[in-house]
Amino acid sequence: MYYLPKATSSERNLKIQLEYDGTGFCGWQTQVNANKPSVQEVLEKVLSRILQERIKIIGSGRTDAGVHALAQVANFKTKSNISLNKLLNGLNSLLPD
Repeated sequence: MYYLPKATSSERNLKIQLEYDGTGFCGWQTQVNANKPSVQEVLEKVLSRILQERIKIIGSGRTDAGVHALAQVANFKTKSNISLNKLLNGLNSLLPD
């Protein structure tokens, strides 16, 4: 079973909705020894870069290798007070097409 730490009063719990072409990914979940990156892995790296803190993202479900998504929902906690517009622009500029 997986438990998330409780958010502190200085953290925000943000929900995002994603659309992606899964062709270049090993699926949603980070996997050891995978020959392609996972969607989760790429998102965590980009979010961590933008927010300047380690981010752990939790998906509402998983996809297999090569599977696409139109409305994948995920959430993560952050101490950053970055505006949602800046976060969205940063994600769209740093994530692969």
